[in-house]
Amino acid sequence: MDYYTFDKLEEIQQNEFIKAAIDRVGAGVVITDPEQEDNPMIYCNQGFKDLTGYESHEILGRNCRFLQGEETTPASVKKLKKGIEDQEVTYVEIKNYKKDGTPFWNELQIYPVYVEQMGQMYFVGVQKDVTKRREQEELIGHYLSEVKRLSTPIVPVEEGISVLPLVGTLDDDRLQQMLENVSHHVMESKDDYLIMDLSAVHSYNEGVHMGIYQMNQLLDLMGTTLVITGIKPSFAIESTPFADFTDLSLQTYASVKQALQSIRK
Repeated sequence: MDYYTFDKLEEIQQNEFIKAAIDRVGAGVVITDPEQEDNPMIYCNQGFKDLTGYESHEILGRNCRFLQGEETTPASVKKLKKGIEDQEVTYVEIKNYKKDGTPFWNELQIYPVYVEQMGQMYFVGVQKDVTKRREQEELIGHYLSEVKRLSTPIVPVEEGISVLPLVGTLDDDRLQQMLENVSHHVMESKDDYLIMDLSAVHSYNEGVHMGIYQMNQLLDLMGTTLVITGIKPSFAIESTPFADFTDLSLQTYASVKQALQSIRK
């Protein structure tokens, strides 16, 4: 029969309380021992077992890398390795795999914890499944990409002439998408003229002016003439600090109708 002093009983009760509390947090928690070969796990809570599908006897004594798989990026692994080597708090979102092979996005935070009484450093890993959030972000990113693509339509109006009517606000991403769309279109259509209509553009910045420069250079190399229409007085005023379009000998008109009339002559 084991006999314990009051202090020992109190310590056991405290440890049991801490263990029960950690088991009930909404995240997986593991502790690893870097003093042992390959820094194995020496503790995991119920949240980690629920998250991964493994039981304690299947994972204790193993390095956490067994959660990695085919789509785990080397950059994420490298960041974790460096954080452990440098004994720094490390945060990473990494693709891991459950026991049944199901992939999930793991929001992993690693904390180095020095236990003075034991004279040793341990690592505490806190893990959370953020797969739904990542999927939503990817879906939103796809939708935004499609919106940008559809917001730069290229409309063929007659043989050798197309119109690019721009609507809304132009940012760097949209300008890049616009350049890609135009290059593909002109390569296939062999247009002589591309009319870029700015009458519905809401605001202007340096990126807009640089985009016009890049568009003109691109089309010039492809043998297509860039024509600008719909320039508002505000555009002309705001363009002064950024660009002097007279250097490009651009053809500019008040409207697409006027541009077409001039081109047809």
